[in-house]
Amino acid sequence: SVECPFSPSINSDAQRRRPRSAAELSAGDAQRRAAVHEARRCEAEAEAAAELTFAPRINAVEGVSSRLKVATEPDSYLERVRQHMALRDHVAACMREAEAENQMRECTFTPRTREPPAYIVRMARSMAVARAARPAAPPARPGW
Repeated sequence: SVECPFSPSINSDAQRRRPRSAAELSAGDAQRRAAVHEARRCEAEAEAAAELTFAPRINAVEGVSSRLKVATEPDSYLERVRQHMALRDHVAACMREAEAENQMRECTFTPRTREPPAYIVRMARSMAVARAARPAAPPARPGW
């Protein structure tokens, strides 16, 4: 037979303990390791947090308030959003109208005309007077 050079020695403290089952040996040891790991992780986070010394200072400024005012005026929020949208639509319409006017200013055509001669103006006036003096012709009968 093969001789084993190792022979365990059990001290008196280990002899007084109750024996552990296989489940306690496997799962219990894993739980203990996880608990130790979690404790070390928490300690490392605490040490890292101790090094972080920055604490923001928030200044309260008089006369400055939230634009949304959700905390102070929650009931009127939707109405204020509608008013803002209507104002934005109105501004957009004004901008479109101004752009259209600007384009039309560039694109207008004005023909060069001359005043007609005086005798043409006299003829047109006399024809208008004669037309006004002439009685209106009765409407023509249809040929059906």
